[in-house]
Amino acid sequence: MLWVFLFVLFGAVLIGIPVVFALGLANIVLLTLMDLPYTILPSRMISGMNSFPLLAIPFFMFVGEVMNHGGIARRLVKLADAFVGHITGGLGHVNILASMFFGGISGSAIADTAAIGGLMVPPMVQQRYTPSYSAAVTASSAVIGIIIPPSIPFILFGIVTGTSIARLFLGGIIPGVIVGLALMATTYVTSRRHGYGKVDANQRFSLKAVGVAFVEVWPALTLPLIIVGGILGGIFTATEAGAVAAVVALALGLFYYREITLRDLPRILLATVKTTAIVLFLCGMAMVSAWLLTRARVPLSLANLLTRITDSQLLILLLCNVLLFFIGFVMDLTPAVLILAPILTPVMTQIGIDPVYFGVIMCINLGIGLVTPPVGTVLYVASGVANVKMDQLVRSLLPFLGTLLIVLFVLIVFPDLVMAIPNLVR
Repeated sequence: MLWVFLFVLFGAVLIGIPVVFALGLANIVLLTLMDLPYTILPSRMISGMNSFPLLAIPFFMFVGEVMNHGGIARRLVKLADAFVGHITGGLGHVNILASMFFGGISGSAIADTAAIGGLMVPPMVQQRYTPSYSAAVTASSAVIGIIIPPSIPFILFGIVTGTSIARLFLGGIIPGVIVGLALMATTYVTSRRHGYGKVDANQRFSLKAVGVAFVEVWPALTLPLIIVGGILGGIFTATEAGAVAAVVALALGLFYYREITLRDLPRILLATVKTTAIVLFLCGMAMVSAWLLTRARVPLSLANLLTRITDSQLLILLLCNVLLFFIGFVMDLTPAVLILAPILTPVMTQIGIDPVYFGVIMCINLGIGLVTPPVGTVLYVASGVANVKMDQLVRSLLPFLGTLLIVLFVLIVFPDLVMAIPNLVR
């Protein structure tokens, strides 16, 4: 049954049918083969979208839009420049550190690419970084946006698998920092090799500059502290954290920084609604797929197949990640999480892998797919921001892609890097 589902789904995608409709077609085929009434499709789809945790998605989408329009992203870049702008490859490091700050507020890789890329690519080009290299740094660092909490993919994974979203958020903290540091190391090495971002002899780290930049942006930096601290303290859930973050971000944009007016709100809300509608439609349709495949006992059959191949937990996890990596080439992150998480998570649980750990690893793996052609959406955004051809961008991206894969492998081999904070808090 699984192979029929995947054949119909990927066959429809390859001929140009949008993923959500391809998913609907695959569901109809399954309903026909299982001799079930077609009324199950709309009823299960509606019940799948009728989920309280899903409210977190429009809230965090709204936060990202407010940050883009409210000058917060620009101030985050200024703070990052004060911290790491004096290092060889300085603006590349600023780009990555700003993405870490931004990812800790918006939870979206695409929002990160558009906001930070729009601010960082022009000055990088002015300082003789090539446009393709500038876009490559922007695209690769945007992956951090879906790892450091809050994370929209973590929310989706938690909803479709019943995994604690709060623990997923905590599991993303250490991997997000490791990815950021690894990308900065790659930037340093490649900048030295190509002669990018040479440091002026008079350029030094300045606590005064850090202090000035911090004073400007500290209210925005309270958002990740509110989100993570509130969840850890049991004050509110991840969904309620999204609502609090949205209110705080709007208040900062309207009354503190005063770079958003009431006339800007309709445009911000419309952008939020468009993105949210796409995600909810996908989520509802994926819930139907999850129910049908579970009814057909697909997860159990898949688990039995894998355990017949090998009884090594690590080898099964590696095989699963190879599959996810190649799926990331042809499918965007959101539908891939919604479709595959309900299938693979029971398999991982059956062989003793914590669903929180698997959720973090799965989202990082599929996040790497955002920067791999031909479907990588972050690639297209970065290409547009830097006005470079896709083949040039991909060539410049290869060292960073290699770094991301190495970090993923390290996280697979050393699961405590993911589970340290969730287990500590529990």
